[in-house]
Order: sequence, then structure tokens, then C-alpha cells
Amino acid sequence: MVKLAKLDKLKINGYKSIKSLEIDFTNINILIGANGVGKSNFIGFFNFVRKLVEKELELYVAQLGGANKVLHFGRKFTDKLNFSMLFTPNVYQATLIPTNEDGLIFKSEKGYFFADKIGYQGGTKEYTLESQGSKESKLPNKAHTASPLGHIVGYIKDWKVYHFHDTSKSSAMKQPCSINDYYSLAVDGGNLPAFLYFIKNHYENSYTKIIKTIQRVAPFFHDFILEPDVANNQIIRLRWKHKGSDLYFDSNDLSDGTIRFICLTTLLLQPNLPTMILLDEPELGLHPFALQILASLFRVASNKTQIIASTQSSTFADFFDIEDIIIADTKENATVFKRLNTDEYKEWFEEYSVGEMWQKNLIGGVPSYD
Repeated sequence: MVKLAKLDKLKINGYKSIKSLEIDFTNINILIGANGVGKSNFIGFFNFVRKLVEKELELYVAQLGGANKVLHFGRKFTDKLNFSMLFTPNVYQATLIPTNEDGLIFKSEKGYFFADKIGYQGGTKEYTLESQGSKESKLPNKAHTASPLGHIVGYIKDWKVYHFHDTSKSSAMKQPCSINDYYSLAVDGGNLPAFLYFIKNHYENSYTKIIKTIQRVAPFFHDFILEPDVANNQIIRLRWKHKGSDLYFDSNDLSDGTIRFICLTTLLLQPNLPTMILLDEPELGLHPFALQILASLFRVASNKTQIIASTQSSTFADFFDIEDIIIADTKENATVFKRLNTDEYKEWFEEYSVGEMWQKNLIGGVPSYD
């Protein structure tokens, strides 16, 4: 897996509710705002780019409902989608236009390498890809270190948008899975037992940290029972042991909040983190103390990866610095974003926490009408 510098800046024009956006990123990025303001569209854009890089754009656009659903207020209002991503010292840019069949094709696709940004000589090098009219990207298929484009592919392909919301009995995270499905944690937790089994057998320190963190939020929890199924040694189930008992329990005996916290803890304390972790409302069903632990896990993980998470919880927002917060609002029927800074809100910050300022509408991010 190719690693490189984090995503520093993103520009988007014409994607769903986002008419125009330019925003800087840090290692922790907490998105707050009212319901329906467009936070999920922002998170979803990263999935859109990942599908583009994986050469699955045509299918994904169809799954989203066609170009008319992807473009801001449809193709009658927006004639193209373009975006630019800065991964210092590299930049990736693309412009997409709609087709008569309601798909999207490339109008242009470019990469740049800014040598001076990292103290090298050679100025700026431009890589123009022969993508015009193509339904799929012309970026390299595989990540490699030989070119800036290879670095960019390695970074974006590692992005994942995680949703651990479905905790029903039929949810993916509560089903048995292949014992060999351990390469990376599934975005819905569907391979959780196999992934934990692999970590336990190969990364003992990471596994111990996961267990101890879960125990802080769920003191009744002793450990997982991670073994191949007796009837079929190619599958594994999530089973666990209660403190003070010899009985084994399965995932259906865990509360919704507990199994979500297990998924989040495993994600954030795994030994090999993805280049970026994206989460939509990770606070769902968690106790305030669990939210405090989750915020601390964000900070630990952010030393090795970037985190972008949207939240509706003022309690969860309270556990972050004001510089970590991005406000999502609506203006003239479009989603707008603003990263907060301490200097601008210094007077209020001395008296109120981030969550309190949000609740009092001192920083925006609450329902409003133009």
C-alpha cells in the first residue's frame, strides 16, 4: 500500500447540494450541521472519487440515479462537475460532463507535481491524461511510487466510508463470515470476527488495546472467543465471554451501542490504518462516556491517518478543539462549509464549549432559512 502526505485541500464545483466548495483539511475534521444540510453529500463525495479511481464510475453514477442526480440541481442548472485535490506536493484534477444517456464522461483529467513544495528543484510538472470522452479514469490501475499519479491512486483507493448503523439480527456484522476475509475491516463490519481473529494472531499488542478499550465502556465484557466454526472451519462467528461466567455469548447478546463501539474501536486501533477514515454519525447509540473514549480514539488514530466524521451530537463535538470543527450550512439553496478557528471565536470560547456554542447558534450549523 502506497502512503503519502495527507489531503490538504479540496475544491468541488457542482456535486449534489454542493455548488462550490474550497476547504482545508487537518488530521481530524468533524463536520457539524443541521439535518438535511448536505453533510452526507460531503462524505459521499469521497466515495464517488474512490469509485472513479477504481474505474467504476459508470456503474456508480447509475447507482446514484444518473448524472442528473449527481450534478447540483441537475444538468439544466449545472453543466459540469469539477474537483481538485491537493496532496502536497501532488494535485489531482478532473472535470466531468453529462451525456445524453444520463451518464458522466471526462472532459479533462490532470495531475501535478510541485517540486518546490518539498524543497526539490524542477518547478511544476503537469501530467495530462488522455481521458476526454472516456467513461472511466485514465489514472494508473495500481498504486506505485514511480510517479505522482501512482501515489494519488494508492492514497484514494485506501479511502473507506464506514457505516456501523445497522445492528439488526440480519445485519452484516452479526453474520458468520469467511475466516479468510481479513485483509481490511468491511465498511459495514461484515467481516468483524475474521478481522479480529487475524489481529489477535498477528498483532497481539493491538488486540490487547482493543479488548481493554472495549472493557472501559462495557465492564461486563471479558474477551472474544475467536475460533473457526466447529461444523465448517472456513467460517468464523463473533462470540464473546462475560466476566465472571463460563458461558459463551454471540453478537445478538450485545446491545446496539456496544457492538457499534466494538466496530469503531477495532477500526481505530487496528495495526494498519487506511489513509483516510470517513464516518457518518459515529455517535449513534453511544453513551456520553463512550463518546469521550471514541474522541480519544480519534486523536490516537489521527497520528497515523486522517479522519473525517459528521455528527449531530453536541456532546461529541465538545470533545474536540474548535480547529477540528467544520460547519455545514445552507446558503442560496446550496451547502456551504466553513472551518472554525480559535481567534475568530476566542471571546465565546472562553465562556462556552464547542457544543454549547453550536446549541446557542453562535457558530452556525443549525436549521435556518435564507
